[in-house]
Amino acid sequence: MSGIEVVDEGGEKVQLVDVDGYRVCNFERDPNEVAELVRGLKDRRCRPDDVFLLTPPKSGTHWVWEITCMLIQGRADTIPKSKSKNMLEHQTAEFLEKVESPRVLNSHLNIKHLPKQIFEDKLKTILVLRNPKDLVVSFYHHTKGIKCYGYNGKWEHFFKLFLNNELDYGSWFKYVKEWETYILEHSDHHIHVIFYEELHKNNVEEIKRLAKFLGLDPSEELVQAISEKCQFHNMYKDKMHPDSVRREIYNGDYTLYRKGKVGDWKNWFTVAQNEEFDKHYLKFAASCGMRFQFT
Repeated sequence: MSGIEVVDEGGEKVQLVDVDGYRVCNFERDPNEVAELVRGLKDRRCRPDDVFLLTPPKSGTHWVWEITCMLIQGRADTIPKSKSKNMLEHQTAEFLEKVESPRVLNSHLNIKHLPKQIFEDKLKTILVLRNPKDLVVSFYHHTKGIKCYGYNGKWEHFFKLFLNNELDYGSWFKYVKEWETYILEHSDHHIHVIFYEELHKNNVEEIKRLAKFLGLDPSEELVQAISEKCQFHNMYKDKMHPDSVRREIYNGDYTLYRKGKVGDWKNWFTVAQNEEFDKHYLKFAASCGMRFQFT
């Protein structure tokens, strides 16, 4: 059986799927089906014009997916579906085959679980990264807010699960380091890296940079329109699920668009937690050239 329960120090459980030692969300599906889907992804057929948006969880995937799709469609119109409909570990091959090209596909999986064709054919890849302190806070609310996890634990216990790499998608530190290594060793495969914090600070310039990577030449008016349409308050309004759907998949008043700010971790981390986290981060930073902004 692929379904597992991860128990925190307070006795609360997180429902996940085990794929040969690697944990993923169950997406309210049969755990064995999810496990087989993930196992089969390495041999999944890709299209030459596919764009892959790859991120750790809670790194701004919905935000960048919306921006990317708007750039490709050439209009600042809200995309009439969620990025989860184009998510590799969430949707079957048959389902994604029906998506019109160019497809903007997304995933939180680490490199070894992704389609081999991405790397063999050097397909367009966007990597979005966010500072891990804000990420873990957002991940906590995400895990409590989505019913399929079945989790109702306390922040301090979730914090420990994250540092011990017991949650879905494993270690954030390992994920980032593996991508840095790949990028350094494969300069012929241009990976477009977006830092969540830079997208906040320099939104228009980051959209222009992304457009150039995609081989597009949008007008200044379109870039400005996409920037405005994809501001947090607009996405919160435009991408909100109907109440009937929200009641089915979320707990209480949770929404995927919770705050979208930089530095919210300061409202959650205790001094001791910050010191403990920094020990992990400094060890990681000693062997990784990527630097993150925490405010």
